[in-house]
Amino acid sequence: MQLRLLVASWNVGNAMPPKSREGVHDWVPAGGGGFDVIAVGLQESSYREKSASESEREGGRTMSRKSSRSVSAVMTECEGGEEAEAPQEEDYDVQDDEEDEEVEEDGGEEGEEVEEEEEEASTPPSNTHEVTSTAKKLGLAAGDVIIKKLNAKRSIRRVKRLVRQVSSNIRESVADALDYPFARQLTQHLGEQYVLVAKVELLEMRLLVFVHSKHRVSGIEKHSIATGLGSVIGNKGGLILKLVLHNTSLCFVSCHLAAHQDQKFLDKRNADCTSILHASLGLHKHLQMDHQFDHCFWFGDLNYRVDLNYTQPKNRTHDEHVHDVRALVRAKKWTVLNANDQLQHQIEQHKTLFGWELPPALFPPTFKRVRATTDQYNPQRVPSYCDRVLYKSLPGLRSSLKLLEFQSVDSISTSDHKPVRASFQLMTTPRITVTPMGALRDPTTVEFRDLQAKDLLGMDMTGLSDPYVKFYSLPECVLQRDSSGSHPTTATIMNTLAPRWTNEQIPVLSLRCETDVDVKRVHLVLLFMDYDATSMDDRLGVVTLSLDKYTLAKPRFVPFEAQIVRHGKPAGTVSAKIRVVLPHQKSALSQQEEDATARGDVAMRMAGCHCAIS
Repeated sequence: MQLRLLVASWNVGNAMPPKSREGVHDWVPAGGGGFDVIAVGLQESSYREKSASESEREGGRTMSRKSSRSVSAVMTECEGGEEAEAPQEEDYDVQDDEEDEEVEEDGGEEGEEVEEEEEEASTPPSNTHEVTSTAKKLGLAAGDVIIKKLNAKRSIRRVKRLVRQVSSNIRESVADALDYPFARQLTQHLGEQYVLVAKVELLEMRLLVFVHSKHRVSGIEKHSIATGLGSVIGNKGGLILKLVLHNTSLCFVSCHLAAHQDQKFLDKRNADCTSILHASLGLHKHLQMDHQFDHCFWFGDLNYRVDLNYTQPKNRTHDEHVHDVRALVRAKKWTVLNANDQLQHQIEQHKTLFGWELPPALFPPTFKRVRATTDQYNPQRVPSYCDRVLYKSLPGLRSSLKLLEFQSVDSISTSDHKPVRASFQLMTTPRITVTPMGALRDPTTVEFRDLQAKDLLGMDMTGLSDPYVKFYSLPECVLQRDSSGSHPTTATIMNTLAPRWTNEQIPVLSLRCETDVDVKRVHLVLLFMDYDATSMDDRLGVVTLSLDKYTLAKPRFVPFEAQIVRHGKPAGTVSAKIRVVLPHQKSALSQQEEDATARGDVAMRMAGCHCAIS
């Protein structure tokens, strides 16, 4: 079956979105546009619809603007940025300067700036001592980033007042999440044929997934990860929602990552991705999401910036950098801008999201726009592609997912970000026939030879690890386990970053499917673990293999080499030879091996013990 998916992301800018049906149609089509699944990710999406009495009070100037400030605006002030007023639905500041005032970083040169984005928070530090402790945990100097230029004007009393205000706004945000007006608007916009099957919310971040009512959805799982202040506050982070549709597992990850241009903030964005990929989800809690679900989508305000130093190294001032980037925007040099995109370079340098597909952004940068305009940028900011959509499929399913388009929507102008949308065409995953355990007489076998790894991570105090490999299958029910329900596991090789397993130390795997059509649709997952005698074993990384190219008409050992991946980064290399033998191939293969043994060509092996080898 063929499905159409829409992934739509927008940093709403804590302002009320367009209320009309036509206002959001270019982003999310009215009536659904024939899509089967529509995933909507929102960031900085805190606002309230005003009642008549509130509007009347506001008209009489009796309503305190500060009382309606967003969590993100207060967090900006707590973190040292200038006070930012929440945008008003009926009045947009064309220059947009009040919203994100910039301050010089302590010790920086004149004219050097630090971009102070709007931030949100959940449970802030209760006093300045806790704020300083949080700074130390982040490896920051006292007063840096979290509280900048703490002076007489920023007294302890003011900080405490701001903290109380954040706490109050958090309570309001939780209440608003239960009845978010834009979710209601989108539901009405899509119509009765679409159902909001699930949503995930964390402060001002929201992930909504709508599915056409003709489809049946199962296996819904949700998770949220906070990566903000102190790596525990939910003003930044990721929202994860997994579901199964027509035997096809889909995972949506909507993110709002760390802001600002400088290197330490770029490193923090990469670290945020690592934290989100570390989330436990699905049947296999040890496996990261992009190694166990058929298709994954990663989107949101990722906050990666344009930096011309990648291709045009030059000692520029900030103003010169802004000028040069704006010139490229005016000239519509999208390819040049993409070549200087931080996210593209981080992926190419294997620093984050290894193996994910990043579509080129062949349109004007989505940030930082002037509100109520379609083509103007804040003159103090570097135009950047902060808002992106990425995707990744299991190795054997990559041809099943096709990107149709990736575009921004300039017609929506209520925020300082332009929305983005990506549409996909998807072939659903065929079901695999699995033989019941009681009826399984002769399983398909998978054998490994010469299994070895190199450049593994050192998890022990010695800088070494004690690696072993645990085997999983996708679908999970295909791989036969032992009587205790444990997954097949190799021996443990002690004190090494380059283990080599003898053939006797590797189990022969048994699959509960019998035809080549079914076996070719199976994925094997090799989870590398570090044995620990006194605590939980550590994850070293994972490799996912499709059995398609190893299932042959005449079984033989086929060599492979693959990158071990840990939370979006390379973590070593594995190589081996693999052979898949179907039940009907075993008799002929046995005769061939007997003949080869008689000639002394092949050394027969059987699965041996799985004890630790030092």
